Amino acid sequence: MAKDLYSVLGVSRKADEKEIRSAYRKLARKLHPDVNPNDKAAEAKFKEVSQAHEVLGNPEKRKLYDQYGEHWEQAGQFQGGVPGQDFTYQTGPSGGGFESIFEQFFGGGRGNRIHFEDLDAAQPRDVEKSIELPLEEVDTGTKRVLTYQTMDAQRTREGIATVPSTKKVEVTIPAGIPDGKKLRVPGKGGAGANGKAGDLYVTVKWAPNSQFKLVEEHLEVEVPVPFTVAALGGEIRVPTLKSVLTMKIPEGTQSGQVFRLASQGIAKLSGGKCDLMARIKITVPKKPTEEQRRLLEQLAEIDGAAK
Repeated sequence: MAKDLYSVLGVSRKADEKEIRSAYRKLARKLHPDVNPNDKAAEAKFKEVSQAHEVLGNPEKRKLYDQYGEHWEQAGQFQGGVPGQDFTYQTGPSGGGFESIFEQFFGGGRGNRIHFEDLDAAQPRDVEKSIELPLEEVDTGTKRVLTYQTMDAQRTREGIATVPSTKKVEVTIPAGIPDGKKLRVPGKGGAGANGKAGDLYVTVKWAPNSQFKLVEEHLEVEVPVPFTVAALGGEIRVPTLKSVLTMKIPEGTQSGQVFRLASQGIAKLSGGKCDLMARIKITVPKKPTEEQRRLLEQLAEIDGAAK
């Protein structure tokens, strides 16, 4: 039994054109062969979803489908044809007549020849790609050249054929683009049989960084500080994406304490800079020298006497 096209798209029979189009786009992007390479199940599901949209997204075809179900194509031809399809038939040896025509439409008789174009393959297709940028390039903005392959549709005498096509596109990435943000490049997807092409969608991901991490909209960096400097106060060196800054900390600074360096973080997409948060990590000597040990023992005695 043929699958219900409304169920394939996950919409109700009362869904309007906008709901159907939205459901199709969501499923198509999830199941697209470029997103699921070598996944035959996803490829089959993608084709199934595309075929469902081809029918339900067209008011005339949808009307026929609602009336005749899986036989909507044959019924459409019997009623005068559905625009956009190549349909041919020939009668069997017994000649014409209503019964023989009915059999041709609905699968009976001998010598029948029915051909439909592959309307799914004829449609323009969007392409999704992703790139990973180091934080330094996120901060400054950059350009990337993407080389990728699409399947473009072409009309032939037999119907619609899809052929591989290699595309090379330069993508401009603005400074401060958020992690996971998608950029749309119009007309750089797969071409349809009508000559129009889908769009290219590029997801920009931030590459992991061993030194900096994102906390809300700001960058945070851990700064090791000798316990003597933390106790007495002094100057420390704080790395940024572009350089190293010198910052003063007060005496009695605690481990885990955070200092804010205004506008020293990563660029904002809207302009300006985020802040840089310097998190203090107090360090102690792993192997104190004899002099250090002597002084530490004296400090321990003083602390003990003060309690």
